[in-house]
Amino acid sequence: MLRYLIRRINLLVITFLIINLIAFIFQQNQNVLVESQDFWFKQYALFVFQNINGDLGVSSISGKPVFDELVSFLPATLELCFSAFLLSFIIGIPLGTLAGIYHQHWIRNLILSVTMVGYSIPVFWLALLLVMNSSLMLGWFPVSGRYDLLLEIPQVTGFGIIDVMWLEPQARWPALMSILSHLALPTLVLAVVPTTEVIRQLSNSMAKVMSENYIKAAATKGLSKRQIVTRHALHNALPPILPSLGLQFGNVLTMAMVLEVVFAWPGIGRWLISSIYQQDYIAIQGGMLAVSTLVIITFVITDLFTALIHPLRRREVYAQH
Repeated sequence: MLRYLIRRINLLVITFLIINLIAFIFQQNQNVLVESQDFWFKQYALFVFQNINGDLGVSSISGKPVFDELVSFLPATLELCFSAFLLSFIIGIPLGTLAGIYHQHWIRNLILSVTMVGYSIPVFWLALLLVMNSSLMLGWFPVSGRYDLLLEIPQVTGFGIIDVMWLEPQARWPALMSILSHLALPTLVLAVVPTTEVIRQLSNSMAKVMSENYIKAAATKGLSKRQIVTRHALHNALPPILPSLGLQFGNVLTMAMVLEVVFAWPGIGRWLISSIYQQDYIAIQGGMLAVSTLVIITFVITDLFTALIHPLRRREVYAQH
C-alpha cells in the first residue's frame, strides 16, 4: 500500500507542476518575456513556491488577496457539489443495482433509456425550466440565492448547513429550512449527470458480478436475490467504479459554475465568471489554479480510498507497471 501511495503522490505532484507551468506561461504572456532560460526557471520555481504558500496575487478589481476570496467563495461551491454527489448516490445506486440485476430485461432498458435522456439534457436549459415551473409558477422553491436575505448566519466554516449550528436554538431550524429550500433546485439539476453515470457504470459492474461463479454458488445455497445482492454483489460491484466517479467531480464543478450564474449562487463559479467579465486576470489565474488542484486532489483521494477498500485495484495498477 505504501508503494501505491507514493505513486499516487508522485502523480499529484507532477500534475500540479504542469498546471502551474501552464499558468506561469499565461502570466508571462501578460507581462514581459524573459531572455535567460535560467532566469525563467527561477521565476517558475518562485511562482510555484508562492502558490504553495497561498500567495495567488491581489485582485485588480476588489483589491483583496485572491486566496482570501477563494476561501470565502469555495465552501458554497463545495456544499453544492457534495449535495449533488450525495443525491446522485442515493438515486443512482438503487437504480443501477436494479438495472444490473435485471440484465437483458425491459426494466434495464427502461432505466438506461431514462438515463440517456437525463444525460443528454443541457443543464442550463433544465435549470431555467425548473426555475420557471417550480419557482415562478408554483412557488415551491426560491428562485435564487443561498438563504433568505433577512437571515444573519455567521461565516464560521462557510458551509451554510454547518454554520447554522452557531445560531440561537430558536433561529436554527428556520435558517436550516431556508438553506435546504434554496439548495434544492441547484442540487437537483447538478445531480442529473453524475446520477446517470452512477446508474450506467453500476449496472454494467453489477451485471458482471452477478455472472460470477461465487454468486451462482450463493444462489445454490438457497440465499434469496436480496441477500445475494446485499451480502455479496453490491460491495464487489461498487469499488471498481469509484475512480471514474471521482473523475466526475471535475465535470460537476464545471457545471456548477454555469448553474451558479443561473441561480445566483454565491460560489467560486459565479465569482470566476464575474472576474472574466471584468478582465481580472490575476483572479482568473488563481481561481483556475485552485479549481484544477482541487479536481486532482479529489481524484487521487478517490483512487487511494478505492485501493484501500478494494485490493484488486492495487493489483491492476501494479500489473500496468
